[in-house]
Amino acid sequence: MFVYVWKHNDSPFYVGMSKTLHRTNPLNSGGRGWLCKQTLATIGAINVVVEVHQTETPEAAQALERSLIQKYGRIQLGTGPLTNLKPGGDGSKGMTAEGKAATSERLRKNNPMHNPETRAKAAARMKAPDVQAKLCGENNPSKRPEVREKLLAKWQDPEYRARQTASRKGKKKHTEEFKAAARARLMAPDNPMRVSHVHLNADPEIHKKRVAALRSPEVREKIAASMRRRWEQRKAATS
Repeated sequence: MFVYVWKHNDSPFYVGMSKTLHRTNPLNSGGRGWLCKQTLATIGAINVVVEVHQTETPEAAQALERSLIQKYGRIQLGTGPLTNLKPGGDGSKGMTAEGKAATSERLRKNNPMHNPETRAKAAARMKAPDVQAKLCGENNPSKRPEVREKLLAKWQDPEYRARQTASRKGKKKHTEEFKAAARARLMAPDNPMRVSHVHLNADPEIHKKRVAALRSPEVREKIAASMRRRWEQRKAATS
């Protein structure tokens, strides 16, 4: 477990906890709460200095996070510079058993493939002659003898096999060169989204208008209608 402190000009403004070192970097994870997001938008994530502490157990990380937040103090309480909205120590707990059961039940009810009739129709369709001809006949390139021979020969190359195996292990990460180039593009003065992004996310009035617009009955009905229409299309495709 990792406990990290985000600082700007030697002043801490956020304390967090993560299971991976990757997410301790604000360039990879963004702000945690609305106040932290506003601070990051103002100072720029690239200007943040990260102080990382590693612990052996989640319990130790929770205790360290609580102690650091108490040590530095929170803006919300008027006791310090931290943008944390909570006293800390409640992360990495995961979903409760009740939450997992409710989510599982909701997914089962909303997934048409859990309906025996839908599954039977899908299975029958996959066994239809025209579908089998596309999957197993000459229309499927991977089934052609010459293509299969090329693929098998390629996998006999030790270097190719090693590259493919390495690419499938662990989390895929961008190279430092790619990340540096991406940051340079985003931070370039001539990037029109740079100033617009900072302005839109830091302006309380614009944020208030956005929230009000998304919560208006007309917009909510449009979103709901679009989701219903999409769901009907999915059900029709499997029936």
